[in-house]
Amino acid sequence: MNSRTNLTIPLILGLHLHVFAQESSKELTTKYAALEITAKDLQSAEELVDQLVLTEGKASNEPVLSPGVADKSPEYTQRFKKVQDAFGKLTELKVKAFPVLVKHLEDKRQSINFRNHYVANSVGDACMWNIYFQLQDRPRNYSKYGYQRKGRDGSSHPKPYWEGTPFDDAGGIAKWLEQNKDLSYIEMQIKCLNWLLDGEKKIGASDADSYFENIFPLEIQILRRELELGMDVKERLAAKEKALRDRDVSAIPPELLPSK
Repeated sequence: MNSRTNLTIPLILGLHLHVFAQESSKELTTKYAALEITAKDLQSAEELVDQLVLTEGKASNEPVLSPGVADKSPEYTQRFKKVQDAFGKLTELKVKAFPVLVKHLEDKRQSINFRNHYVANSVGDACMWNIYFQLQDRPRNYSKYGYQRKGRDGSSHPKPYWEGTPFDDAGGIAKWLEQNKDLSYIEMQIKCLNWLLDGEKKIGASDADSYFENIFPLEIQILRRELELGMDVKERLAAKEKALRDRDVSAIPPELLPSK
């Protein structure tokens, strides 16, 4: 292979990746109702949904234990991991998988649990949680594990995502998606993040650390998604990211902290 060919390959690869990134970005910023989802996309999603089945028959709604807890066989481990891998690949398909996931919301076949302390584990439940986790879009530095946290009133409150979902008022995910079909994937994420942020602000913060943990990361995540939409939020985002890094107490609205 000559040196000219060596130079050509990375140029072609770079062009391919650039085009792929543009296409991917366009999917996430196009209105849901206007998306062009191909038959191949739908077939891929259908095949992955079938792989969410752990065992034949209807879901028992009993907790499905992880490999090694009760069933230590390699065969069980393989089947369990296959379900997890399928769930991850459906997430990678993003909005392209939504029509198929919605179609299977009432699928009663046995899958595994995708939420701790939750016994509903049908394929339909897995499809619901896949859409939920995508659109909820929680940043990794948001909150700690647990059912409750202390609010500005000094009392413990259930975290908003344990008390409900952004889709409840619409009557579920399918109806919510229909009602919000004129939003893009990213706009849907912003709407769900705002639902969560409103719930956290209603609880307030018991101290500055609580604000930096339970509220500020959501505000930053929303700005990041707005930036992806081309909104003029770059300076606001940079300022909030710096305030979080510096643990700048002056950036906290006083009304969200306990009264002095």
